[in-house]
Amino acid sequence: MGHYVQVVTPAPGWLPTILSDAGIPVHNSHMKGTGWWRTMGYLVRQVRKNKIDVVHTHLTRSAYIGHALGLVTKTPIVTSVHIANNDQIYRRLARRTNRLVAVSNFVAGMLHGNGVPERFIDTVYNGTDFVDIAPSSRRDALNELGIEDSKQVVGVVARVCRDKGQVELIQAMGSLKSEHPDAHLLLVGLVEEGFKTEIDQAVSDAGLSDRITITGVRHDIPRLIDSFTLSTLPSYMETFGVAAIESMARGKAVVATRVGALPEVVRHQQTGLLVDLRPDAIAEAVSFLLANENIREEMGRMGRRVVEQKFTLGEMANRFEAVYRKAVH
Repeated sequence: MGHYVQVVTPAPGWLPTILSDAGIPVHNSHMKGTGWWRTMGYLVRQVRKNKIDVVHTHLTRSAYIGHALGLVTKTPIVTSVHIANNDQIYRRLARRTNRLVAVSNFVAGMLHGNGVPERFIDTVYNGTDFVDIAPSSRRDALNELGIEDSKQVVGVVARVCRDKGQVELIQAMGSLKSEHPDAHLLLVGLVEEGFKTEIDQAVSDAGLSDRITITGVRHDIPRLIDSFTLSTLPSYMETFGVAAIESMARGKAVVATRVGALPEVVRHQQTGLLVDLRPDAIAEAVSFLLANENIREEMGRMGRRVVEQKFTLGEMANRFEAVYRKAVH
């Protein structure tokens, strides 16, 4: 968008690689222990050398670095808050023209409730580029996973752990076996260490051994979502819900729990169904959408339109640019 950008990350990895490939200067600097001071010194030099107008930090450790940097250089600090966090640093940052950016109105409310004045808070929703990716073959994806393409695939894209509600989803699917004999559960995501035993037990108890596929980590998420009949996100808590907008971008109706920011993302009875975190409630919503193709498809189309209007990367960038201008001016 015509701005000069440079980035400091704590270690090499996928993010520095993507940034470097895009021609953005990247500096890796360890931010723990004595690395905190080295990072601070590097940033002070860069701010002064390149006449940086605004510094944007992510997560708590960098928020502390940004706060100190702002005090030393008088540079406005924009701090993104991605999770529920009551650390005192966010109250400290609420000064001068600094801005705190919440990923949802839910997080914004938590910041305000923890003592950050509303006038310092902006909400900028996360964006996705999944609307720009061409549709893929459902049959090919399912054949690769060993799932018959005649199956109704109920999918969830999330780390497989207690907080994401896969156990409750498995219990829900177990109760639907006779009503929807063609339903197949597809869990996409890393299985958290130590959680596999609990998942295996839940699958065994629900009698779903031949009706569930767990993929582990995948790098073709849009392609796998295209194979879903519908998407689910039965989380205990979501401060935003990226997986929900990614599914909506691919035209899938979403069954999600009524927690955190998910009601801001999934419009009940328009782009999906919001339910309580109970196996029976999840089962009822999933069963309804499996049985009503026309409603399910219309919700998917509406979800894609909502993403195109509200949750694109372009919209996210425009909103951040507005926040930067507010901080600078």
